[in-house]
Amino acid sequence: MCSSERHDITERKRTERLLSNYNQTLEQQVADRTAALQESEAALREQEQERQLITDALPVLISHVDANQRYQFVNHTYEVWHSCSRDEILGKSVREFLGEKAYQVVEPYINQALEGQPTNSETEIPLLRGKKYISATFIPDFGPNNQVRGYYGLITDIGEQRNAALRERKRAEAASILEEHNRMAREIHDTLAQAFTSIIIHLEAASLKLTTDLEAVQTLLQTGRSLARSGLAEARRSVEALRPQALENSDLYSALQQLTKQMFSYTETQVNCNLIGSAYPLESIVENNLLRIGQEALNNALKHARASEIRIELVYERCLRRAKPSRFTLRIKDDGQGFVMNEDMNKDSINGFGLLGMTERAERIGAQLTIQSAPGRGTEIVILVQPRHRS
Repeated sequence: MCSSERHDITERKRTERLLSNYNQTLEQQVADRTAALQESEAALREQEQERQLITDALPVLISHVDANQRYQFVNHTYEVWHSCSRDEILGKSVREFLGEKAYQVVEPYINQALEGQPTNSETEIPLLRGKKYISATFIPDFGPNNQVRGYYGLITDIGEQRNAALRERKRAEAASILEEHNRMAREIHDTLAQAFTSIIIHLEAASLKLTTDLEAVQTLLQTGRSLARSGLAEARRSVEALRPQALENSDLYSALQQLTKQMFSYTETQVNCNLIGSAYPLESIVENNLLRIGQEALNNALKHARASEIRIELVYERCLRRAKPSRFTLRIKDDGQGFVMNEDMNKDSINGFGLLGMTERAERIGAQLTIQSAPGRGTEIVILVQPRHRS
């Protein structure tokens, strides 16, 4: 065999070895890529299963819709809500699945999501199984180059929360109406009832002097007419929830002095009204309620206590240091017959609006109300409030 033939054989064997090695390399690369692809597919399947498990456990309807508005994914809650299987939903268009009426409600929000704008809405949606009130969020699904390839939908049934809110609103409205009724009842009690009580007392006094002192009778009748006019004016103002007439053109001290003059001018009860400290104006709501509390205390003393002396003190404590706030105290003490302090004390006056009304008024302005009484030892009523000065 010549040298050229031996060379050709050598080259052919070397080529065969190279080709065999190359084939083995290709086979190994294909095997590696196949294994990697299988691992990747397994990982994707595992991720898909995890996503499905997670989303199925949520009480929110979760879906993925493509750019053609066809369902690509829904969770278990979506199936339960619509009473159909996942296979009956996937691939269908949103319009076809929801129905025309429901689709028209959500279409504007879907269009915004497909334009790349996240949207959120709360609305009532008509479905085949009845209307539902929902909170819906649509989030765009961006692909390469920020192209919108669909959207994710998250829907929550908020019907029960809405109904609860409506029930709470109705309850609050009912409570407000009841509070207004109570307020009107207290105002009528504090105006008409007390004015009529004073009028009756003056008329009874006038009848006793009818044959002996005509001048005193005229004065008593004049005072009775004044009380009637004042009571009528207060009744009108109470209906309109305005500031008490006695406080329109005077301060709390003067208003209480005017009340005592009207109520006790022709009785033998001695009333002393004292101002302690430098008076400063309080908030209107505080002064209004303090006047009504004082009026009720004086009315109770007039009707029930049979007191010979009543002392009224208005104590203004002003402090400019923040660590020690200003305080106002209204104290009304009589030496009358008193009463037993027990759980029925709120029923001591007409229709239960007396002491109960004082308590409610004190609570309304954040004041501390203290009532001390005992049979034969009189009654003391103290109202302590830390006021904000009226500007």
